[in-house]
Amino acid sequence: MNFSYYSSLYLDFKKHELKNSTLDKYTNIVKNRIDPIFKNRDINDIKPSDVKKWLYSIYDVGSKSKRHYLGVLSGIFQEALFDEVIQRNPVKFVKLPKYEKPDIKPFNADEVQKIMNNVDDNNFKYYLAIAFYTGMRSGEIIGLKKEDIDLKNKTIHVKRSRSRHGESTPKTKGSIREIPIIQLLDPFIHDLYNLHDNEYLFITQYKKPYRDTNVFVNKFWIPSLNDLNIEYRRPYNTRHTYATNMLYNDLVSPVQLAQLLGHANTQMVYEVYVSYIQSNYKDFDRSMSIYK
Repeated sequence: MNFSYYSSLYLDFKKHELKNSTLDKYTNIVKNRIDPIFKNRDINDIKPSDVKKWLYSIYDVGSKSKRHYLGVLSGIFQEALFDEVIQRNPVKFVKLPKYEKPDIKPFNADEVQKIMNNVDDNNFKYYLAIAFYTGMRSGEIIGLKKEDIDLKNKTIHVKRSRSRHGESTPKTKGSIREIPIIQLLDPFIHDLYNLHDNEYLFITQYKKPYRDTNVFVNKFWIPSLNDLNIEYRRPYNTRHTYATNMLYNDLVSPVQLAQLLGHANTQMVYEVYVSYIQSNYKDFDRSMSIYK
């Protein structure tokens, strides 16, 4: 049986199982990384050594991407295994590349104030306020509707996300959550809520919701950081900034932070944010008396 039959079958099945954004990612991996190497081969003839040669020949991406590639390739072989076309999945005999989460670089309080004070576009100002004061993901922010804002109880209900692939539920089941509107954010939320009559909070000049945040990034975010001479970081770092400051200032516990960020458990919080705080000793009290 030709390998390409099962790579196509795998993607056909995934159309019914994945969100459009994830399906697009898997499709690109199959078409650009896997099929060019294996599609014309008999799937029975592909051995673990062939998979290793393919994996070790990839130099233009990091270990995280390679792990994704192996996951998709394994899924293709698994379909053939279910049909009893092959006797074993060769990917199971290939060791996953070691992956270490990259260090995060949250903004400090002074940088946050500078960024917020340098904004002259209303939509971007409100976007940044929500990002810095809630830690919400970009797609969740532009997906907000007025019905999601409870002004009386001061909460934001995160129910959906928007991207170039359309509108869908948030990233995970745990991402459907409630976030308190803190005092610093309250005036921004009220202004944004009363800004127009559209059902979405963020709308373009054509009265339509934003498809993605590219216009914010290219037109405002990058120029603003350049103007302020602040080291470039992705807008996603607003989420890191919120998380590390909430923990550092003892405003929440790791469990509470995981809930606010929409994580299923505290693993990410401890691996990324707690580790960052513990490794940052610049404010360490060296005058403490350990033994009293």
